[in-house]
Amino acid sequence: MFTHLQRVLLLGQGAKGGITKRLQRMTSTGAGHRSKRALVLDYDYASGSVTEHTSDESARDFMLGGETGIYTSMRTVGGGRRVFLLDDHLQRLGDSHRMELPRDAARRDDPAYWRRVLLPLLGRGLAAFGAECPDEEAKITVLADTAAARVHFTCLYGRDGPPSAGCQVRLVTGVTRENPEAKSIRWVHQREALEALLVAPTNEVVLTDGRRFYEGISSNFFATRKRENTRGNAGPEYLDYQLVSAPRDRVLLGTVMKLVLRICDRDGIEVVYDPALDFARWSGAFVTSTSRWVLPVATIVAGGADSIGSVGDGDAMAPSPARQHRVDADDPLVAHLRESVRSMAAENSTKV
Repeated sequence: MFTHLQRVLLLGQGAKGGITKRLQRMTSTGAGHRSKRALVLDYDYASGSVTEHTSDESARDFMLGGETGIYTSMRTVGGGRRVFLLDDHLQRLGDSHRMELPRDAARRDDPAYWRRVLLPLLGRGLAAFGAECPDEEAKITVLADTAAARVHFTCLYGRDGPPSAGCQVRLVTGVTRENPEAKSIRWVHQREALEALLVAPTNEVVLTDGRRFYEGISSNFFATRKRENTRGNAGPEYLDYQLVSAPRDRVLLGTVMKLVLRICDRDGIEVVYDPALDFARWSGAFVTSTSRWVLPVATIVAGGADSIGSVGDGDAMAPSPARQHRVDADDPLVAHLRESVRSMAAENSTKV
């Protein structure tokens, strides 16, 4: 899937295993860090037994340890005992199971199954793990296959702290997900080569086809632009802007993305599903994910030799020169959506 990009990265490293070594040195998102111990609960479907152990694995390494199956990543709010958008994550597990794993008598494609199984595990894990992150929320990663479910608890940000507003993202061309609607472990392994581009100050890699954007490798991506006919002083300034989004059926509808779209519907914000790479019209941009919530972007890097993936039958596209495009990290619509998501966190969470 990433034939050309992998060749570029491997040549740059000059040795077998170079990508892995480089990934361990990344600092922009905390990937590869083992700054605090994690807790892992293993639930065996057949016996119903639960085993518990501590681990030095980061959430990323924990996911890469899975060979097949599905996953979801959650976070806590309000001091570590409330899970943000829990129902959305349970629905995602059910939907992903239906698309990626065989149907079974236990009906693991039903979100109700995951509610029965995960709520006791989440409560037990957060109670046991709370002392590890006394001043920080927890990140929870769930892996599931045909035999067991595994739940990994770690500090949300670890040693690096939360990402800074006004981050940089890098666009790559010619890379697509096989099934963007499912959270498959297969995608975790496929995107590993792209993670080598996450070198500070780059916070995220965004997939494009050279003309349109789709999504980040672990986030959703949006742009904003000024409306052609603004409302003047008739309402809040953010209503003078449109939200530009990839089509809903071409990306994974992340939990925070769905909340952003609900806010737009509530506040009368126009959403335009026209993801053309029209940098000249964009006033702002941001990425959304469980850990980032709404993270404003200041710099978009497009082009360059390491921004090309495999295309069509595997022929590589000729790279264009790398260019930086600046957008306003304090864009009024981005600021409104960011604050709205933060303010709605508690009411959109579940105590466990």
